[in-house]
Amino acid sequence: MKKLSFFRLLPLLVTLFFVGSLQAKSTFEEDVDYFSIIPEQPGGEGDRVQVIEFFWYACPHCYKMEPHLSTWLKSKPENVDFVRIPAMFKRADVVLHAKTYYALMLMGVEEELDASIFNVIHEQGNRLATPEEMESFLADKGVDIEAYRKAMKSFAVQTQSRRAEVLASRFDVRGVPTFIVDGKFRTSGLEGDAQMQAINFLIDKVVTEKQAVKQ
Repeated sequence: MKKLSFFRLLPLLVTLFFVGSLQAKSTFEEDVDYFSIIPEQPGGEGDRVQVIEFFWYACPHCYKMEPHLSTWLKSKPENVDFVRIPAMFKRADVVLHAKTYYALMLMGVEEELDASIFNVIHEQGNRLATPEEMESFLADKGVDIEAYRKAMKSFAVQTQSRRAEVLASRFDVRGVPTFIVDGKFRTSGLEGDAQMQAINFLIDKVVTEKQAVKQ
């Protein structure tokens, strides 16, 4: 019988280790994989569960999380409401990206432009770090720049931006991507599918707690 060399077996061993690691991450530990938010903040009403993602367009970890998040959104439980909130860290480019997100939302075009913004930053190296760079990019995508400028200065965008900053403080968000589950739990720092599994774990935990209160 022909023996396989270690180097020929190595890819298989790596695969088995990776699969085993995923299987081992079927449960999650408090103060390691997730943290309780104290005091608890409002979440979903009734049987609804709210999941918030704090993100930043220029964050490489947020960009890597996008395909996993997209897959999760297609199969998330029906009782889960997902909300994105841009980070409002005190840096000009971060604030620009946050207000741009809300301006594009006000204009009704943020969903069709989200992927393009992520891609131009992470695949093409254009950081969109100044208003001029952002406007040039958006103009190339067919966005009405005058309408964009008006939206950026609007009361709605200013209010949403301030609210984003307040919520980040309440939830003690120090980095992105960070996920908040129903105002009760914060989870971040996990990779890809493991992060989404942690969110599902916390959703189940919230649902169980809500059902226990009814009894």
